[in-house]
Amino acid sequence: MKGAFIFYGLSRILAFFTVGALLITALSLYSETGVTVCFLPTLALAGIGSCLCYGPGKARRQQMRLSEGAVLLTGSWVVLALLGALPFIISHRLSVVDGILDSVSAVTTNGLFLLSHEEAGIFKDWHILLEWMGAFIFINLFVTVMPQISKVFSIGLSDDNPFAFTPGIRRMNSYLKPVSVTFVVITLLSITAFTMAGLPLHTAVLQALTTVSTGGTTVEHLGNRTVVWACVFSMFLAGCNFLLLYRVTSERTLRPLWRNTEIRVFLAVLLGAALLLSMNVHDRAGFEWNESLRLSVFYVLSFLTTTGFTGTNLALFPDFDKLLLFILTFVGGCVGSVTGGMKIIRFLILFKMSSQELLRTLHPQMVISVKANGVFVSLPVINRVLNVFFLFIGLFFLSVLILAPAGLSPLEALGLAGAGLTGTGATAALFGLGDVGSLPVWAKAYYCILMIWGRVEVVAFLLVVQTTMHFFKHRW
Repeated sequence: MKGAFIFYGLSRILAFFTVGALLITALSLYSETGVTVCFLPTLALAGIGSCLCYGPGKARRQQMRLSEGAVLLTGSWVVLALLGALPFIISHRLSVVDGILDSVSAVTTNGLFLLSHEEAGIFKDWHILLEWMGAFIFINLFVTVMPQISKVFSIGLSDDNPFAFTPGIRRMNSYLKPVSVTFVVITLLSITAFTMAGLPLHTAVLQALTTVSTGGTTVEHLGNRTVVWACVFSMFLAGCNFLLLYRVTSERTLRPLWRNTEIRVFLAVLLGAALLLSMNVHDRAGFEWNESLRLSVFYVLSFLTTTGFTGTNLALFPDFDKLLLFILTFVGGCVGSVTGGMKIIRFLILFKMSSQELLRTLHPQMVISVKANGVFVSLPVINRVLNVFFLFIGLFFLSVLILAPAGLSPLEALGLAGAGLTGTGATAALFGLGDVGSLPVWAKAYYCILMIWGRVEVVAFLLVVQTTMHFFKHRW
């Protein structure tokens, strides 16, 4: 493995990160001048790193190897998390371990924020900006690196040739523009929605950034119905396929959106789960039907898109509501979105594969194939889906066993493991774990690894481990 492509990709990521660090540094001059120096090391290191990485990456090849893609995908989050943690550590607001934990949570859009409201200040802005940048980088890596590692990601991205994802520079750049433009437009629409809902401009910007990135750090004025519907609007767009949304706007028709099977399933899951939740809320809490439906749609979208807003004490929810919301986090949003979880397309393929196997049992001579979004799914893709599903579930239960000795109850361990893998920090609070900062150091370290695993997927991480072992084996 040669690192030309890795350096090239990392240089572009660090250049974008430098812009964000420059923005927060300039903002600190007007809000908290005393903490500006805390952001300068991040700004300097990101800028220098982008230049140093670009040099070895200039002579880049037109083709990316699988091992290089996995290293770039995993290494990016490690580098970004370390750079993002520096302001928290230098300012002494958080310890080294807690600073890294907070930063990893931000760039992986997990949503855990360890500072109190009194201590936050400009650092809350930095945390939310890290979430937005992490989501932006993720969706760009999705169209460049992910299709090669997780083959299911290529399903439905292009009606012309959905499996023709050659990871070359030219094709990558052709997909970078649509997803980048779509993400920025969704962010601007979200800012407009929150501003029209009555939030001040600064609050509206922060709320929009944490919502469209599915970070879910905070929610302002949950009692304001207009703000809640603005959150619903933003979360729904964040959970859709960005390339599909770009096609809808470019063709000026909703036909591609409705013809997409995954979108239809996404809407069906949303409406079905919201109806179940609203009936339970209406019967148990005594809310009016319109109020219970509003809250149900909000919380179902919050957990289905792995945003994880906690506008109330989730531990007080009925057990049925907790279980339903917890299951939704594993489902996740659509492929090509910034959401976490398994993605709807994978469950759709698993369901169709199971139903086809039942038919084959009844009719052994029948020739049956699996289709998704009107496209035949090849056997390698099905095998990759099964592999990812097995690894995801296996890692979840393994993480429960690892985290349980940290003084957690079985339900708290379930919630924390689910939070790390799906990128929904609120699942920890769902089962009563309110303070992640009180965990032992080793549990925080493992939770950081778990959040990165959940963001890059287990397959990519295992490829990195395999590549590393292969490298040292040939060196020594």
